[in-house]
Amino acid sequence: MVLGALALLSIGGSVAAAYMNTDYGHVFLVIALTAVIGFTLWFVLIFPKTRFAKKLASPTAVGDLNIDHSLLLEQQGEAYTDLRPSGKANIKDQRFDVVTEGVFLEKGDPVQVVAVEGQRIVVRKI
Repeated sequence: MVLGALALLSIGGSVAAAYMNTDYGHVFLVIALTAVIGFTLWFVLIFPKTRFAKKLASPTAVGDLNIDHSLLLEQQGEAYTDLRPSGKANIKDQRFDVVTEGVFLEKGDPVQVVAVEGQRIVVRKI
């Protein structure tokens, strides 16, 4: 990102220098814009289909893990770590990452699951 910004600044500087030192600044501007637009189109449309780009990209899907925590709703457990407001809790002899409703809880406090929103398990002190 930094190198890209420096490259664009360099291109802009060269166009500015062309305008100040020659009568053909507009030619340099057209060449610079054509090069930047051409490279951007190539990078977006063609590069992802190259063998090199396919080696850089992960073929696995990212997204839904098909894990359903809805069975934990209304279950009780114990805070395994301090919940400030997130941490770990033991529920049904398993350890889960949980969050509270905003209240800080100490390790060992009894908790109850009050909501499950996807992978987010919300607990409340009993």
